[in-house]
Amino acid sequence: MRRFPLLACAILLCCRIDSAQAQTADEVSKLIDRLVQLDSIDLTKDLKFRAGLEPSLFDLDADESKMTVLKNPYEVFGQDKPGAAGWYRISFVVPEKLGKFAIPKGGYNLGIESNVRGSWEIYTYVNGKRAGLWSKDGMYAFTNLPPTAWMSNAPMPTRAGDKITVAILAMASPLGRGSPEGFALNHLRLRYALGHTAARQPFYGSASTGTGLLGAREKLRTLQGDALKTLQGKLQGPLSRLDAVFKAAETEKLGELTNAMMIASKEFNDALKK
Repeated sequence: MRRFPLLACAILLCCRIDSAQAQTADEVSKLIDRLVQLDSIDLTKDLKFRAGLEPSLFDLDADESKMTVLKNPYEVFGQDKPGAAGWYRISFVVPEKLGKFAIPKGGYNLGIESNVRGSWEIYTYVNGKRAGLWSKDGMYAFTNLPPTAWMSNAPMPTRAGDKITVAILAMASPLGRGSPEGFALNHLRLRYALGHTAARQPFYGSASTGTGLLGAREKLRTLQGDALKTLQGKLQGPLSRLDAVFKAAETEKLGELTNAMMIASKEFNDALKK
């Protein structure tokens, strides 16, 4: 019985060491990869793909017979090809837990986070009905966003056991003359939303605005010399205290994680201010 407390301490110690030593952009990327797993799940496993715009695959009961499961869901398509487009589809049953946290029996407002290189339309269905309370008939559309801009269709009232289908039309941008970058999926996850979003969004922040973990990573990637050393000094304290976020997740109470993220995001954003 004594092994479990020792194991928990070892895990927290590892979190503290990794966080405190995350002084480069790559190290912060690894930290972000671990953090997003606390309150969300990846949806790229068994992701189906078919090149071409037509026939359209946005309908719930669209014919998937000509689609193939991608070995690499982040594969790039349509480089330097005018009119390059393709469809992604995934259907799954909502599990009882997202990351460390059980979905309440009464359900919770979740969100599908997505990002695609180029432009994309994303359609979501829950139990056969179009989902996303503020969407246009279950569709959201975005164009040329940075890969760290995780767009969400929340609020999406969901229970464990619900069946979700996601269809994404991805297009190179510009579409008419083609793009050397083509199009590719960057991010697709199911995550907790509702009140948790108020802490989660500033915690990860934005590379373009220089806020949160994503803003810190971008600055660590671009700054040089004394400016870089100064930033690393400012971030050392907030990074070393991120073990509190991992510790909060171990309670399996989402509210504890929300509070920990809120505290951490304030520290980060204060440190990132000029």
